[in-house]
Amino acid sequence: MKRKNKIILWKRGYLVKKLLLIDGMGRAGKFLAANILNGFADIEPVQLCSLLEHLPFFAKLGLIQQQVAQELIHNEIDMRCYEMLIGRNLNHRLFDKSSIFNLSNHRDLLLRSKEPDRDKELKKFYKRGTYSFFLVHEILSEIRIYFKAFPQVKVITLKRSPIDLVYSWYKNQSITRCGIDPKYFTIPLKGFKGPVPWYHYKNFKEYESLNNMDRIVATIEKLFQRYEKAEKEFSVGEKKKILFLRYEDILGRTGEVIKKIQKFLNKKPLKEMGQILKREKLPNREYSDVSSKKQKIAVIKARASARYFNKLMVLENKYFKDAD
Repeated sequence: MKRKNKIILWKRGYLVKKLLLIDGMGRAGKFLAANILNGFADIEPVQLCSLLEHLPFFAKLGLIQQQVAQELIHNEIDMRCYEMLIGRNLNHRLFDKSSIFNLSNHRDLLLRSKEPDRDKELKKFYKRGTYSFFLVHEILSEIRIYFKAFPQVKVITLKRSPIDLVYSWYKNQSITRCGIDPKYFTIPLKGFKGPVPWYHYKNFKEYESLNNMDRIVATIEKLFQRYEKAEKEFSVGEKKKILFLRYEDILGRTGEVIKKIQKFLNKKPLKEMGQILKREKLPNREYSDVSSKKQKIAVIKARASARYFNKLMVLENKYFKDAD
């Protein structure tokens, strides 16, 4: 039987088997959670790669084939994991949350670059059952591409108060920078008047008619809806691969969160965990200060339309009601 004249990708041998993703909306506290995860055994330093969050969406929108996206994801993760194992491209920037100097074993990581035998660390990596660790944004609704590519994947998803997210997005200028600021590494879609976040692909006109604060609220609402829909549609087996954590619990119930992570990953906390919590000032019960929340609400209300402010308050009430 003759094969049709069609180009088909070969499935190469994969390096990474155990993948750990920390996901959530922008400004949901993923780096804080990542630093806590640094306090567990057999987890590689967290890495960021925007390609890993763009490819699932491009595949969903038909801009790239699913199989191609999956192979690119696998290849990118394998390459970055290997480079981390041999001490290449370590983040030495002291001010970054992802700096290796935030890790208790940073000296061991630096020594990797002096090891001439490249396979030595790889053998240790497999023997320990180490997780390769990546931080991604807002991909839960398209996470099945990772389930297919990495059967042993574990996903920790961060949730946070909608009011706090909207306020943080406003302060960070997340919407106004999207597609304009070259240092903002998110690829938007082309709307009728300018760049539009991909999750508004069905309602360009409505999105572009809104002021900045309303756009932020509309975006947070859309993301909450996508997360809620995805959570309801996961099978029992898929749910076992996901751990949902609330930012508020990380701050106020840190010990409980650590126990949940330990059970989820089956990895023990290191003796350095106490130092990490002290550095991150955890637990931090001052976060729930009522006056701070009122100030954020006042800023949002002064800039949002009545319709979208009410939408936000409904979302906020539902978020804390669901937590009970």
